[in-house]
Amino acid sequence: MAEPVPYTPDLEDEEEAVVQRIRAQQAGFAELDREPRPDVPGPVTVDVHGERFVVPLTVGDVRAALSAELRPLFDGEIAAAAPATVGPLVRKWALEVIPGDELDRVDVLLRAERQAAGLGTAAA
Repeated sequence: MAEPVPYTPDLEDEEEAVVQRIRAQQAGFAELDREPRPDVPGPVTVDVHGERFVVPLTVGDVRAALSAELRPLFDGEIAAAAPATVGPLVRKWALEVIPGDELDRVDVLLRAERQAAGLGTAAA
């Protein structure tokens, strides 16, 4: 099971650490996409880097979390999406409502998805 590599600023090569972190995040999502997924009853609450986040994981919860200005864009993309692209599209929009920098938001989303899938919270 691939685990994301936490960002450690004291690594000699900071760029390489970021690349490793992104690859680990991508591997984590790929692993989740291979597994059967249970239904998610609502947003998932996770703790990452000492902060608590409420993460929407369903189409309805992501839509509800978006601002009124973003909902029509979300609706249009979801309505036009092919079945195989709905998951990544929901992830893209879920990241819009998670605070923090991009890499940290991905860690939060990955942890929430792992928790919802019953895979624990070892990531992040």
